[in-house]
Amino acid sequence: MPDLTKGKLSTKSLAEAGMMIALTLVLAFTPIGMIRLPIVSITIAHVPAIITALVLGLPEGFIVALSFGCASLFLAATSPSSILDPFFVNPLVSILPRILIPITTYFVYHGLCKAFKNSKHKETLSILIATAVGNLTNTFGVYTMLYILYAKEILEKSGKPALTLIIGAISTTTLYKCIGIMIIVLPIVKAVKKFALSDKK
Repeated sequence: MPDLTKGKLSTKSLAEAGMMIALTLVLAFTPIGMIRLPIVSITIAHVPAIITALVLGLPEGFIVALSFGCASLFLAATSPSSILDPFFVNPLVSILPRILIPITTYFVYHGLCKAFKNSKHKETLSILIATAVGNLTNTFGVYTMLYILYAKEILEKSGKPALTLIIGAISTTTLYKCIGIMIIVLPIVKAVKKFALSDKK
């Protein structure tokens, strides 16, 4: 396993990032990780990027997040299914918010590890909060860019003000999805980190 804190790229860590990219693409291109709805698609395809940032480091997390963003752009260009999907052809909507996911996840995690250094639950708390922040980075990053760039077009397509539509979409799924992703990520990251530490002994 690579160094868990320095985030240096190596052949091994790139290979492991490659596996996470493969998982990202499986989630992005199948109903397992992408639920296509009339208004907007709901996805958990950014989970590998969060896990990668927590386990492998920032550079690898960035690469995995970039693959997710590119997959979102490709899907929007080739098989749009919701009202908002056509707007994801713009990289500022489909890619930019996604490459911010590992950045916020990584720095929040390491910052909290230092802040909670005297707590016996520092690892669990840091992983959970960093995961939530990474997930919300994706959600609010995408919707913010949609509003900034396409508020008028969203109104024309949906017949509703962009802000009303976006708030409705966020309030419907964000909390439940965030909790679900935290439940998924925590045991995986803790298990991988435990394995990595035992592997070094």
